Amino acid sequence: MTAAMFELPPIDRLRAALLADEAAQLALAPLDDLGAFLDAIAAYASGLGLPLSREAFAVGLARAATPQADLALPALRTTNAPPRHWLPVELKRHQGQVVVEWLHLAGQPLSESFFEESVRRVRTLPFNRLMRCATPLSALDEFADAPPPDGLVFHMSRCGSTLVGQMLGAVPENIVLSEPPLLDTMIRLAGRGSVRPGAIAKLAGALTRSRDDRAAHRFIKLDAWHAFVLPMLRALWPETPWIFLYRDPIEVLVSQQRRGGLHVRPGALPLDAYGVDAAQATGSYPVWILDHICNAALSQPDARRLLVNYSQLPDALMSSILPHFGVAVDPAAADAIVAAGTRYSKMPGRNFVADSQAKQREASDSLRRSAAPLLDTYARLEAERLAQAAMPA
Repeated sequence: MTAAMFELPPIDRLRAALLADEAAQLALAPLDDLGAFLDAIAAYASGLGLPLSREAFAVGLARAATPQADLALPALRTTNAPPRHWLPVELKRHQGQVVVEWLHLAGQPLSESFFEESVRRVRTLPFNRLMRCATPLSALDEFADAPPPDGLVFHMSRCGSTLVGQMLGAVPENIVLSEPPLLDTMIRLAGRGSVRPGAIAKLAGALTRSRDDRAAHRFIKLDAWHAFVLPMLRALWPETPWIFLYRDPIEVLVSQQRRGGLHVRPGALPLDAYGVDAAQATGSYPVWILDHICNAALSQPDARRLLVNYSQLPDALMSSILPHFGVAVDPAAADAIVAAGTRYSKMPGRNFVADSQAKQREASDSLRRSAAPLLDTYARLEAERLAQAAMPA
């Protein structure tokens, strides 16, 4: 420890030591049993000569486990981004400034269907109760030169994007971000002029940082409404290929009718942050918003765009999506990807069962009538997809 560190309270000295000790991080962070963690952290503190008992840690972690503590800014605050095993997980307001909260990923991949599920898994680990970290937004400047994504996945929702994310993530060397909420927050801030658009790319660089020296490819699956800011995102990564996934609108609308997403609930999404005027909505709101999403993708003809119909999945991942992203895989990786394509993407422990016919049967006549504008847009998507497929390579 440096002389300056000895001037800090013992708990802050412990945190500073842990930040500099990757081996200790990887030994302590995965411990989910509180008793085992208390024994290990008390032994670590003793080895540093710090007067911190097992009981003191138990009291501190109990306080850190309260909802109020989760909402508050972390006790550990640094100017720079924490070491490589931490990822940013949330943007918060503090004294009028945007700050970044970071958590240690405990050496685990982002294997869940959605980024927020992976965050939920590690947030309650005792190590992260102790070592939650906050930095100013400027800490993201360290990632200004991060590699760009190898592929972006846009979609109309309920059309197989989660499956595509799970298949891409079946290869350990691939980093797949699946709709991270804090990326959406940063996009909103940029849309309202609170941050420069470049902050989005810096955050993406931090989120896709290599944590184990194995990262070969990086992919981002965006939220459905991010089609509205396609020009801004394309300007950030002009060389990155992207796909737009879509599905028969009747099946998408039935799915949204069963359990509506954020974007199909009027007023739930601040559309102004994405440059869309909600006052222009007419007819069925879900139809209107989905039609706008699809038209946003259609309005961006681009050699780096690939249109993919849900009906082409899962085979399209190997036959067209990976080649479009410029990614070649070896036989073992191909087997893992194909196997992931047989599982239900939102519950990978279950096998996939096709549901298109059931959704078509469930659709009412009124739903079909209201879907007319979206069906017209779907026909245009299909025409462009087929025309693209017919073009010589």
